[in-house]
Amino acid sequence: MRILTVILISTVVGILVGGVAAYVQVRVDPDASTRPPGMSDVQKQVQSDEDAPRVQLDSPHFNFGMMQRGTSKSHDFVIKNVGTAPLRLKVGQTSCKCTLGDVSEKPIAPGESTHVRLEWSAKSDRGPFRQTAHVITNDPLNSQLELSIEGEVVETSGVMPPDLMFDKVTAGESKSAEVYVMAMLQDELKVSDAELSDPTTRDKFDVRVEPVKRDELPDSSAKVGVRITLTANPGLPVGRFDQWLSLRTNLPEAEKLEIPVIGRVVGDISVHGIGWNEEQGVLMIGRVKSSEGKKTKVNVVVRGPDAKGVKFEVQSVDPAELNVIVGEPKQYKPTLLHIPMEIEVPAGTRPMVRLDTAQGDEGRIVLKTTHPRIKELVLGVRFSVER
Repeated sequence: MRILTVILISTVVGILVGGVAAYVQVRVDPDASTRPPGMSDVQKQVQSDEDAPRVQLDSPHFNFGMMQRGTSKSHDFVIKNVGTAPLRLKVGQTSCKCTLGDVSEKPIAPGESTHVRLEWSAKSDRGPFRQTAHVITNDPLNSQLELSIEGEVVETSGVMPPDLMFDKVTAGESKSAEVYVMAMLQDELKVSDAELSDPTTRDKFDVRVEPVKRDELPDSSAKVGVRITLTANPGLPVGRFDQWLSLRTNLPEAEKLEIPVIGRVVGDISVHGIGWNEEQGVLMIGRVKSSEGKKTKVNVVVRGPDAKGVKFEVQSVDPAELNVIVGEPKQYKPTLLHIPMEIEVPAGTRPMVRLDTAQGDEGRIVLKTTHPRIKELVLGVRFSVER
């Protein structure tokens, strides 16, 4: 019996020792000293394959330095195909409000280069910024390029005040705001191509640009300037408006100038609920886990002689992932109507940032109404979705 036990133990030990030896032999790689860190056998085989495109990026990063708030700049990244097969590129995701343009749709032949332009408008608050954008490639070893830009936003010294602030605009009435654009070093100032960024309300504003005498300018050090008057006309939807007035100038550092346009239209329709910021006209939902989602409820209130029987209908939602449900109205009296509304970020929504920061604009809900004087109600929505 003892002899049998010894034989069994010896057999097991022999198997284990042999297994370990085999494992060690498999793990030893004679080419490990020449292989780049982290490269798999498959990648090593692809690397030795002669018929493949290869991406070469001179520099994936660019610093714009200081940018005046409201101005735009761009940078061309140079991408070269150092492989032996055609290289193909397409636009990937961006983490910011920047625009990835001029991405060639044609294959890039071996040895040839192309330019990929990244445009950035300094619309965020003053301070440092860093943003990224991605380009997808068919290079088997480098399928995605990350391009990054950074810099610092500073206030525009030649614009006073820095924005076109309307504060409250009564529905059905007109109101104007004005700013001065000034040149500190030049003797001539040209301003043209004034255009508002929101195409849905452009026809509700009038823009007037007129020269101003030097002694009437708000900055005594300016050599020349113009006054820009923006008038909000009747017909704007109730709620907050926040957009940009774009201008072309002959100023070297501000060839394209964008001035914030901020205000709020008020009337007989208002919104109430947890998370609703009346001054900003924004519903604050906050952080949302994609796996869980989140629901928020508010009340739309209609007051006045036209309150009876007013109906609401969802006209547009941005982003499209938001679910907006308008409930049954409750008529408390002829001059008071409540309409419950539910806004949901559904479970499974892709990650996004809609907090009105450099990473993304706030969301936007537009409701169509049957009110005789207020045809639309606009609600801002701020939230972010995380994995």
